[in-house]
Amino acid sequence: MSIEKEEQIKTGKGKVFQSFLGFYTVIFLLVFIGLIGFAAKIYLGDNKTPAIEGTEIAENSPSIAPVDQSQIFEREAVTTIVEATESSPVSSAIENPVARIARGESLFNANCAACHQLGAEGKVGFAPSIRNRDFLALASDDFIKKTIKGGRPGTAMPPRPDLSDYQIDGIVAYLRSLPVSNPVVIEVDPHKSYIGNAEAGEASFNIYCASCHGEEGRGYSDGGSGPGIGLPGFLGVASDDFIFQTLKHGRMGTPMKSFLGARGVANLSVEDASDIITYLRSLQTVEKGAVATFRGAGDPIKGEEHFNINCAACHQIGGVGKVGFAPSIRNRDFLAIASDDFIKQTVSSGRPGTAMVGRPDLSEKVLADIIAYLRALPVENEVHISVDAYTVFNGDKEAGKGKFEVFCVACHGPEGQGYATGGSGPGIGLPGFLKAASDDYIYQTLKQGRVGTPMKPFIGPEGIANLSDEDVYDITTYLRSLPN
Repeated sequence: MSIEKEEQIKTGKGKVFQSFLGFYTVIFLLVFIGLIGFAAKIYLGDNKTPAIEGTEIAENSPSIAPVDQSQIFEREAVTTIVEATESSPVSSAIENPVARIARGESLFNANCAACHQLGAEGKVGFAPSIRNRDFLALASDDFIKKTIKGGRPGTAMPPRPDLSDYQIDGIVAYLRSLPVSNPVVIEVDPHKSYIGNAEAGEASFNIYCASCHGEEGRGYSDGGSGPGIGLPGFLGVASDDFIFQTLKHGRMGTPMKSFLGARGVANLSVEDASDIITYLRSLQTVEKGAVATFRGAGDPIKGEEHFNINCAACHQIGGVGKVGFAPSIRNRDFLAIASDDFIKQTVSSGRPGTAMVGRPDLSEKVLADIIAYLRALPVENEVHISVDAYTVFNGDKEAGKGKFEVFCVACHGPEGQGYATGGSGPGIGLPGFLKAASDDYIYQTLKQGRVGTPMKPFIGPEGIANLSDEDVYDITTYLRSLPN
């Protein structure tokens, strides 16, 4: 065989070998890559990171968009709000801060804004600003909590022991979250006492303080533009140093200016402040005799003053009410149907489940004055309606439910929960109303309506629904069946 032929045979064998080698190399690489991919899939499938857990990525996706952490934070906040119910509240220590603030704003608007206004801006001569920079720098969380729980006796601010610590923590968090200009830090020593001369303090108080805070610091109830700093509700929670620091720093953006030192409007000394504080403390020691039960007629002039202090925040000046917020209690038909005892019981006990808290602190004399004021308000075409407080209706509860849903839910809300569920009318299915209202009171209201309001007569051919007496019995029986 020629040498040339042998070289051709060798070359052919080499090419065959190279082909087999290349083929098996490709097969090996494919298997190896497949095994790596399988292992990676198992590993990543069992070890998802919390930030993207539950997120599905489409196959053949060219890229993965970066995660917006703020959206995740806000989504978790909303979830926390939904889950943080009163029956199982989220601990303040672990609750999302955004959720706590949002929860607090909702609680503030429902329980505090009627007096302190939306945003806690306050209203001069009515309720102080509690979003004020200097107030929030001076007032500790405990100060605010005690004030809410205990109220301010002698003012329109009633105690709210019905609010839980969890709810109040939310309100405080909301107040602390409100933006302020040029925030300051003020140290208040709750144990520091200022000892001065009470008589000298009274003279200084009358010169520098009484024009806003009223005689003896009775505040709004005395026609003052400032709060009652001589009342036990304030003095019971405010330390001497809280009062001193308030005199020193004032309240930015309010009529309350700084009074101490060369920069103060009165250039008061530390001794002057000590005298004023000692005078205020002396007011606490005055023995307040028990108020005797009042049985006479009330004074409508004084009643107007008491009404404006204690009731007008919700029921508006003149008792005209506000649709979707508080009913008119100067209404001709309401005053014709509601007895004095009905009004007294409602004021003293409040309307549980609504923003109207009980006012057992108001004396019989004050209540008589308020009622006399309401009765003295002028009405057109006065009517007289007799209400039997002892009549009981026995109707068909199920039929009543159907009729209530047809004729009443649109204004009074599901199950008569009223304003709490966005209704334009009050909560006539709530225990506070049903406890005070007799069956005949409900009947007469459906029969007469409330002149000048969205509440029209519903009974008979003149009523907008032509309801029969039996229909009303059914509706009343349904209301009485609601869980109290």
